[in-house]
Amino acid sequence: MKSFGRTAVAGLIYLLVIVIFFHVYFGSFSTALIGPPEDNMQEFWNTWYMQTKLDADPSGLLHTDKIFYPEGASLVYHSFSYPNLVAIYLVRCVVGLGTDVGTLIFLHNFFLLISFFFGALGAYLLTRLYVRSEALAVLSGFIFGFSPFHLAHTLHHMHVSAITFVPFFVYFFLRYMREKKVYLAAAASVMWALAALSCWYYLVYIGYFVLFYYVFHAVKNRSLMPGETLVPAALITFFALFLLSPLIVTMILQTGARSYLEGHDFFVADLLGFITFHPYHLMAKIGRPLYSHFQGNHWEMTVYLGLANVAVLLFALFKKYCRKIENLGFFQAGILLFMLLALGSWLHVGGYRVWLPLPTLLTEYIPVLKNVRTPSRAVIFVYLFTGVSVAMIAEYFLAGRKKITAAAAVGILAIVTFADFFPTGLDSTPVVCPPAYALINEDRAGDFGMINLPAGYLQDNKYMMQQAACSPVPMANGSIGRKLAPSLIDTLDFSDFEAQKAELKRDGIKYILIHKKPADETVYYVHHDRHTHLHRLHRETLAREMAAEYQRHYQLVHEDEMTALLQVYH
Repeated sequence: MKSFGRTAVAGLIYLLVIVIFFHVYFGSFSTALIGPPEDNMQEFWNTWYMQTKLDADPSGLLHTDKIFYPEGASLVYHSFSYPNLVAIYLVRCVVGLGTDVGTLIFLHNFFLLISFFFGALGAYLLTRLYVRSEALAVLSGFIFGFSPFHLAHTLHHMHVSAITFVPFFVYFFLRYMREKKVYLAAAASVMWALAALSCWYYLVYIGYFVLFYYVFHAVKNRSLMPGETLVPAALITFFALFLLSPLIVTMILQTGARSYLEGHDFFVADLLGFITFHPYHLMAKIGRPLYSHFQGNHWEMTVYLGLANVAVLLFALFKKYCRKIENLGFFQAGILLFMLLALGSWLHVGGYRVWLPLPTLLTEYIPVLKNVRTPSRAVIFVYLFTGVSVAMIAEYFLAGRKKITAAAAVGILAIVTFADFFPTGLDSTPVVCPPAYALINEDRAGDFGMINLPAGYLQDNKYMMQQAACSPVPMANGSIGRKLAPSLIDTLDFSDFEAQKAELKRDGIKYILIHKKPADETVYYVHHDRHTHLHRLHRETLAREMAAEYQRHYQLVHEDEMTALLQVYH
């Protein structure tokens, strides 16, 4: 009961931090998505799609013609965060909520933020296995749960930000290795499966952790340890994979050349990124001259550990007496390993590639494993082990000192870390429906699809969000994790209007919706003349030219400052 009370207090602290960090979103919690317009729009489509399928008919869940119409697309490789999406469905069933856009936005945002609570709580429980100090365990949970990595991906990726089950897996796994109780092994397997279903990257990274655990202890004890470690770890792995086998087998069967994408040497952590103020930091302006040269986008490059945490880790590294801290070497080695994995195929320092090969270079060429194309996400284990290590080092260093001195030291460390992790520049994405969608929804004349123009990565994400919020009419556009087969949007003729119209009519594309304010800053546009074929235009220029040109070949149904709606056939 006493342990439950301590855990409850830690949970309340984490809830308070969520309010402090993210209160800026509360005024538009059911009208705007957390994060700037990017992959979060696609993630919202995931929420809508899963809820509507579970409400109606879950069969055929992993193939849809709502996007890439009329052929549709396999969603086996798509970035569904299954536990979150099922949890949203269960909440809706219990409370009696529908699938109106306001409800879905609210629940989508809620489950993004609740991952901070559960992620921190899992790391807190893990740390309690190694330290007695309640305050330091709470701090460790904060370091993991509210890490800049987690914050950055919350603004973009529900699946990557679903970190909840990772610390709980490590907690149950390490407890099983201590206590050898069957229920702990079962819990570890379930947590591994749930982590994988949240984000497939975590299937692999937890696998690396299990392998690391075995190798570390085998080397330490100079023994293969078959009964103590190898067999138990293998059984936990087997049962986790068994639980996931229906999806894993399907993924392997559908794996082909189109399922592999690049990024192993682009979406990486820079070595200086661990100590450089990141784009969401209060002092981002100080860090910008450096991080602006890093590889990848802002959320994948964000691996900042916090200056105070790095100082504590370095202090222990160079102080021989810290080697006496039981189990600290294990976590320090884990930090080093996962830092190396997060750095990608080649070392990058200050944005420059140093021709030093790293472990990811090997997996880049291994079938299935080379799907893990954004190495920086391995930093999730760096944060987890950093939190535990900082707590262990601080407790050891403060042992035997006056209570008031120890309390003051922990308080200062907590305040510095809180301020260091406090976010800024938290944007949101208002969910707005252009009037043209209402006109499309009024058309009840049989089954048909639509196509949105111009096409582009951010644009297609935006179209998916608008399909979820504004009109369920299937569209030729789409954006998914892996597109395993071509569709109409890949083969459509953009150089001959007559041929294009015939193709659209044949495939049941009744409407063309031209968006005058594309999300992409620059997009490519095919000019329909005999001399010029492809131009890179500013989005406003493209919108004017495309809308004017298409109106000469298709019937205009509606036009406003946002869109131009055209009809292909009656």
